[in-house]
Amino acid sequence: MLSIEDLRFSWQPGKPLLDLPSLSLGAGESLFLRGPSGSGKSTLLNLVGGVLSAQSGSIRLLGHALETLKPRQRDRLRADHIGFVFQQFNLLPYFDAIDNVLLSCGFSPRRAERAGADPRAQARMLLERMQMDVDEVAGRPAAELSVGQQQRVAAARALIGAPELVIADEPTSALDADTRDDFLALLFDECRRAGAALLFVSHDRSLESRFDRSVDLIEINRARAT
Repeated sequence: MLSIEDLRFSWQPGKPLLDLPSLSLGAGESLFLRGPSGSGKSTLLNLVGGVLSAQSGSIRLLGHALETLKPRQRDRLRADHIGFVFQQFNLLPYFDAIDNVLLSCGFSPRRAERAGADPRAQARMLLERMQMDVDEVAGRPAAELSVGQQQRVAAARALIGAPELVIADEPTSALDADTRDDFLALLFDECRRAGAALLFVSHDRSLESRFDRSVDLIEINRARAT
């Protein structure tokens, strides 16, 4: 699914933020990536998603070497194969829950096709499986939803169209413990249902036992260790 080798990235010359010998993620696997603020977690996710380009090394996603692709090709690969759950959710505040979920299909005809003959019905089903009362939130702008509801909409948007990889960047940081646990259970269930690999980034080490594997970004980052 994902293979990283000898990856280097820096914002300032001579001061590498990331210097990773290797990191991998298998199809359907869940990986917990931990590290404190400033350790390069979000930067790494942007590199994996093709938003940023590494100064050296290789990132292979589904057999594609990102460093060999043009920006437009990386954008297409990201839209077709990766679902993102952002820390701040990044919903369009004036769209309702269903229209926010359908944004992924709007950017990717492939995911729209995989969502079935009626992507709107698929969006409703995902929201219902996220334990949302779709009729209650229908027509309400996302800005009027609770934090927990917004988070579930963001997860459904990441999952629609069965992307092979779901990336979650500190998605539980604004939630209380009960809401966090409920959300994680739903996220795992839907990733298993879709056969999607999950790359989950957080500084909260209490979560890592739920995952197939955990990696400490500081420990594997050569630049930080020396």
